[in-house]
Amino acid sequence: MGNSTRGKFLIANSSIISDFFHNKVVFMLEHDNVGAFGLAINHKLDVTISELIKGVSASEIPVFSGGPVDSSYISILHNNPNFRDPGGMEVIPGVFMGRSFELLLNVMESKSQFRVFQGYSGWGSSQLEEEIESKSWVVTDAVVDLIFNEDLSSVWRESLKTKGGLYKYFAEHTKDPMLN
Repeated sequence: MGNSTRGKFLIANSSIISDFFHNKVVFMLEHDNVGAFGLAINHKLDVTISELIKGVSASEIPVFSGGPVDSSYISILHNNPNFRDPGGMEVIPGVFMGRSFELLLNVMESKSQFRVFQGYSGWGSSQLEEEIESKSWVVTDAVVDLIFNEDLSSVWRESLKTKGGLYKYFAEHTKDPMLN
């Protein structure tokens, strides 16, 4: 498969108005012939880690919705190369994904940047390719600073700017860059 989106951002076309992906940016973790898997990075839930995971006292740390698939799937994105899960991976240089309770405790105790996600965004074989072909998504290189950006309302527009060209122009000069 020549056009893998692994390590890229999928930026939702703003014509996706009524579903989960409206104005979302999905950081792609895997993409092969079987399907694709990523985490929406700019959708905070009204839930904290303490409410989601028993035995963790972190009532000030929010949980993010990685996507509409499988709310029992919990994952962690972080920037600390010293903490690696046996089943985890480095997605792009400086950004790691894992799922263990031990990893969560380690990144919480460190000065690492991290996010905890409930659920994920997933596509079956060739489904994502068809959505990209139909212009539902803009694909661009992932930017570490946007993955951990605190200003979630700016992530979608800032991601478009990183694509450059007309995307950058419209992101900077229009209310809704994708309607042009």
